[in-house]
Amino acid sequence: MFYLANDRYSQVIKALKYPDCRHIIAAIQYNSDTFEEKLKMSEIITNEYWINRWTEGKTFFHSEKRHTLADQGHYIVGVDVAEQAFKEFFADQNLEYTEEHLKNIDGKLFQAMDGRIKLYCMDFYLFTKEMESQFNAIWDHGSLVAINIIDRIKYSQLIKELMSSDCRYVISAMQYDESKYTGHPFYLSEKDLKDLYPNCTIEEFDEIDRSYLYKDYGLDNMMERMYLLQPETNSESI
Repeated sequence: MFYLANDRYSQVIKALKYPDCRHIIAAIQYNSDTFEEKLKMSEIITNEYWINRWTEGKTFFHSEKRHTLADQGHYIVGVDVAEQAFKEFFADQNLEYTEEHLKNIDGKLFQAMDGRIKLYCMDFYLFTKEMESQFNAIWDHGSLVAINIIDRIKYSQLIKELMSSDCRYVISAMQYDESKYTGHPFYLSEKDLKDLYPNCTIEEFDEIDRSYLYKDYGLDNMMERMYLLQPETNSESI
């Protein structure tokens, strides 16, 4: 969740395309074409669910490979509800860090000593632009496809508040035959993105075949597609 998919790292960097950008990595609570039907099929996933996943070591979605956003000079801001995820991150990267309780919010801030990586351990929906200002690059890998369906509108509204006018927002979307599988990562179509972000241009720029990961679930085809979203005032192609 803190790492870019290694085989498409350069493509995502190209999409984000800022030499001095600030990033938010929104990775919380691992989940559409009729909303009502999908709502009936989905379970309500809580913050505790994800905390327990990390406690029990059930983190197949977590990459062991290191990626070098901060090493390229970027400032990284991450948000997750599982404290263990942050501690493992700093241990894996052999980075010294500080830890402090947040004011007026239940949570902590973990920060690398050089200040380039700031990770907020808290309920994502309590995060505000006042905490870090707006962002000109957002990397959403495994978040929008994981949250509860009833939270998608709330999620997108918060993301839009965090986007600067020149923001480049990369989303990883999972697409497959929904008649064969209804679990998470949940299906996310281009139409879903257009409905959630009507004032953004949306461009697919890459895809990865993930079918091999879901053969046991009866799926012959599982595609991870990458989309670049930009506010309509910033429609430059990648």
